[in-house]
Amino acid sequence: MLDSSPAIIDAIYKRFARKVKHMVTGWGGSIKDASGVFEGVLLSIYHYAQHHQLTLTNHFEPFFLYACQLKWKQEMMEKSPNKAQSFHPAPPAPGLDSKHIQYIQEALSVESNNMETDNTRNELEEIIADQREKWFHSKEHAAHTRVGLYAVITAIISATLAGLLFVSPWHKDIYRQFSGTEMIHHHQAGNETDTSLLLHQAASAFNKGHYDKAVELLDQVIAKDSTQPATRYYRGVALIDEGRQEAARKDLNFVYGGTSSYKYDAAFYIALSYLREKDKQQCLEWLLKIPANAPIYWKVARLKEELSR
Repeated sequence: MLDSSPAIIDAIYKRFARKVKHMVTGWGGSIKDASGVFEGVLLSIYHYAQHHQLTLTNHFEPFFLYACQLKWKQEMMEKSPNKAQSFHPAPPAPGLDSKHIQYIQEALSVESNNMETDNTRNELEEIIADQREKWFHSKEHAAHTRVGLYAVITAIISATLAGLLFVSPWHKDIYRQFSGTEMIHHHQAGNETDTSLLLHQAASAFNKGHYDKAVELLDQVIAKDSTQPATRYYRGVALIDEGRQEAARKDLNFVYGGTSSYKYDAAFYIALSYLREKDKQQCLEWLLKIPANAPIYWKVARLKEELSR
């Protein structure tokens, strides 16, 4: 989170947004309240981790959900003190130890200083704004947007985003919101095979943005076995960042031609490879290959909106 990784924030929203929404609305809050709780906890954890040693040894789910309960309790105490007295936050199973409860209480009690220049926090807030649109739309808001307001707001937002994406000096930051991903590799102690170590090192380099090193390591893995879609996928993504679009598309086309869970992510990155070459037509053609039920489709929809302007 300290790196404002879109993939990590996306995973947190996917796993916990509905649970927090259900908790807040179940205790009389609105969807807007739920969004505020969720975002407030994310930013509080970010700010706390910046200034303190925060090492989580308990499961993240009870940690995050308990923090959201406490945050909502704070809000209820301001809005409806009597009702708040009946709400008793409790860490979900498997629970939390006293150290982690203390982390949460301290994080929620500290006010962040927004006057400080913090580009990473700014990026995090931009990512959160995108996720808010995806996970915390109210039915009332959606109904209004269908009768004209949506068109106006979308036009304004699209114009702003398009300007940022294609002409502003913050181009790389906005582009990263489309292209950011994490290389997942579960390295187990004792599993010291050459391939396992290479993948572990490649993941570390990839997730730090050292894509040239990641490609070098993945080359060694793929030389031993070129049939694994995950390694071909991550090498393809890294090659895009290195500016080697043709080589990237060779890997990503291999993945797209298979049936792995990376299939439509590969199609999305092929589209991005054409975007980096300013070939909007080819980019759009690849985006159209991705079905609406694909997990990455929310990014597809946003990028299609940009290209249609």
